[in-house]
Amino acid sequence: MDWSLIPVASYVFFGLFVVTSIVHLVFCYLEMEKCRKASKCFTTLFLSIAAIIAIPTHPLVYLGTLFGMLGDLCLLKKHKVMPFVGGMLAFLVNHVLYILAYMELCGTLHWGYYTGTVLYCVLFPILFYYVGRKIIHQRYLAFGGVAYFGFLVLDLIWAIIACAKGAVDYCLLCALGAATFIASDVFLAHTLFKKDVKRRDFFIMSTYLIAQGLIVAGLTMSFLIR
Repeated sequence: MDWSLIPVASYVFFGLFVVTSIVHLVFCYLEMEKCRKASKCFTTLFLSIAAIIAIPTHPLVYLGTLFGMLGDLCLLKKHKVMPFVGGMLAFLVNHVLYILAYMELCGTLHWGYYTGTVLYCVLFPILFYYVGRKIIHQRYLAFGGVAYFGFLVLDLIWAIIACAKGAVDYCLLCALGAATFIASDVFLAHTLFKKDVKRRDFFIMSTYLIAQGLIVAGLTMSFLIR
C-alpha cells in the first residue's frame, strides 16, 4: 500500500486517538472516575476525525465510529436503564454501519448472502432469547440485548466475508477487531448482570478501544486501496 494516500492530518488524529486511549486507560486502572469519564469520548472522537480526513467519501466508516462515541457517552451512566438502552442502540447503529461498509467493500454478491443476513437477524434473537433471559432477567431488555449481540456477531461474520472476497490484508484487522469487540461486550455484560470485578472499566475499555481502532484502520485502508 502507498502510505502517502493517507493525509498527514489523519495520522495526527489517529495518533491523538492512541495517546488519549492510553491516558484514558491509566485513569481506568487508577479508578479516577471523574478523569475517566471526562476523557472517555475523546478517544473515539479523534478516531472518527482520522477516518473523516482519510476517507471522506465513505461516510459509513466514520458515522459508525461517531455512533460508537455516542454509545460511549450514554454508557457513562450504564447502571441506569435508559442510558444503557440508549448506549445499546447507538452501538447497534455502530455495528450496522460497519456491516454496510463491509458490504460496500465486497461489491455485488450472490443474493444468498443478503437473504441469509436477513434470516439471521430475524432468527438469532428468537433462538437465543432464553439464553439472554438467564443473564438479563428483564424480558424486554433481554430480547434487546440478544438482538444487539446478534449484530455484534454479524459484524464479525461480514468482516470474514470481506476477507474471503479479496480484502484479506486489511479486513483481517476488522475481523480481529470485531472478535475483540465481542470479548469486550461479553465482559461488560458479565460485570453488569452477573458479578462486578475490580478495575472493570480498564478491561472493558482496553479491549473496546483496540477493537474500534482495528476496525476503523482496516476499513480505512481497505477503501483506500479498493
